[in-house]
Amino acid sequence: MSQYACHCCQQVFDKATDPCFIVRLTAFLEIEPQLDEYDLHDTDHDHLSAISDALEKIQSLDDPTLHEEHLERNFQMCRDCYQRFMADPISRDVSASISFSAN
Repeated sequence: MSQYACHCCQQVFDKATDPCFIVRLTAFLEIEPQLDEYDLHDTDHDHLSAISDALEKIQSLDDPTLHEEHLERNFQMCRDCYQRFMADPISRDVSASISFSAN
């Protein structure tokens, strides 16, 4: 009997009777040099130099998250948690579901 634990609700499920959804998360820093419309059509413009300048600017910043490699993670989810995740993958509606007491 093959089982899995949902990464969200921590319940243990049997893979033979309950589907296991795998959510793959990949995160990385997007590096895009600032080019105006003229630069895009200018065949003499050195695009590699522009990318190099953008990399140098990022490396000079004092933010450790900018120097991390890309991140890849896999999460096992049960059907209910998967459906909630797909409905709101970046948790925009979390604040709407939190209620506070009237102290």
